[in-house]
Amino acid sequence: MDKKLHCLETFRVQDMHGATYKVHAYEHLTRVDNLLDMRTQWEPTGEVEYKLATGEHLDLDEDGTMHVLGSSMPLVRMSPSAHVM
Repeated sequence: MDKKLHCLETFRVQDMHGATYKVHAYEHLTRVDNLLDMRTQWEPTGEVEYKLATGEHLDLDEDGTMHVLGSSMPLVRMSPSAHVM
């Protein structure tokens, strides 16, 4: 099964010390071959992953708080008006 990532959104998070980080949210897609017209289509798998712009993977808690894998420091999504990209 072929898979690829599709960037859904980019946003900023902030740690408890006030440092901000850019996060990319990616949706996993899988290839579906349509035998009737020989076109390749990509369908979402329902899986989304979050990464810092520097490449580190993030875990997402049920309350929306994020953590870099292996870290206990919470990263909280900033309001859209606070974003400076």
